[in-house]
Amino acid sequence: MRGSLKLFTWFGIPVHLHWTFGLIFLYALWIGHDNNLDAISTIWLMGFFIALFGCVLLHEYGHSLTARRYGVETKDIILTPIGGIARLERMPEKPMQEFLVAIAGPMVNVVIAALLFGISMLIFDNERWELFKYFLKNQLFLGDDNGDVMEESGIAMSGILFYMPVLVATNIGLVVFNLIPAFPMDGGRIFRSLLAMRIGRVRATRMAAIVGQVIAVGFILFGLWQGAFTLALIGFFVFTTARTENTMVQLDDMLRRYKASDLMRRNFTRLSDNDWMKTPMELLQHGLERSFLIFDMSDRLVGALEEEDIVAAMKKNDSSAEIAKYMRKVELVHTGQSLQYVYYLLTQQGHSIIGVVEGSDLVGVIDDTGLQHFMRLQAAAKV
Repeated sequence: MRGSLKLFTWFGIPVHLHWTFGLIFLYALWIGHDNNLDAISTIWLMGFFIALFGCVLLHEYGHSLTARRYGVETKDIILTPIGGIARLERMPEKPMQEFLVAIAGPMVNVVIAALLFGISMLIFDNERWELFKYFLKNQLFLGDDNGDVMEESGIAMSGILFYMPVLVATNIGLVVFNLIPAFPMDGGRIFRSLLAMRIGRVRATRMAAIVGQVIAVGFILFGLWQGAFTLALIGFFVFTTARTENTMVQLDDMLRRYKASDLMRRNFTRLSDNDWMKTPMELLQHGLERSFLIFDMSDRLVGALEEEDIVAAMKKNDSSAEIAKYMRKVELVHTGQSLQYVYYLLTQQGHSIIGVVEGSDLVGVIDDTGLQHFMRLQAAAKV
């Protein structure tokens, strides 16, 4: 992903660090300076932030590995200052599968919190264990400052004793926060999956998106009021992504109801692979077609020539080159293929034109211009 640094690949999933993540370390340095921390304490603080984002990373792996069980791969995981993002290829459409994928992340944090609590029971004894429990309670219920209490206790300052309860409490906080039903956060996806079991995925998405956007507005207003700008930023992200995902689900539902034969264009320009590029250049400048199918001398379909290929040749002033030099592989769909798959080829795979076949015969084409026009007409018909 642009603007990010690849750290490693684990379980076949690349992990990237967004460039803004460096702000975390600047923030740690600012906290250290503002609180007159020495170098060792500042290093402990940075270590705490690394451990915290390690928990976030494991949270995202919980989603990713559970999704893999249902045939859904993850493009990558991106760590940002406001959390992690597991970029799944798609979300499972079966409600129970989506429920399990969504809840897997928070459950990882439950396990981490339990493990850290158990480790603390083993490594702290007597007064330190009592301090750990006191600090944990303070973190969960926003009590007194831990530093002051540790100083008053007379026990030597310990980075592990200071940060371990904070890490446990933070994982508990991640569980609670992620279970808020603000779609598309984890809790919102759980909410959507439970609704989908009763009213279907399309209606459930619409309702979950509305609830998510209402909660997102609350995040934004509360964050601005309290000066919690990270919460306000999360609210803005939730609001926009809820609207976008709802739009995509409604679009997906519409596309499922049509087939390639409903959109294909039977009349199209056929070009030969040994034609000069001058021909498509002129067609692009003076005609309505932007991309073309290419045939050989035996009239067999051998490729596609898309607008960007023609423009590339124009930039090189390569009008005398044969079309075969610039053509690319062509994708074919059957007349009965759902427009959902056609949309995937044209928008996700980056093709500008695809051929439509019936049996073994080429009967038409679908291009991105025709698809966009079709979608605009469908949207206008719903108004």
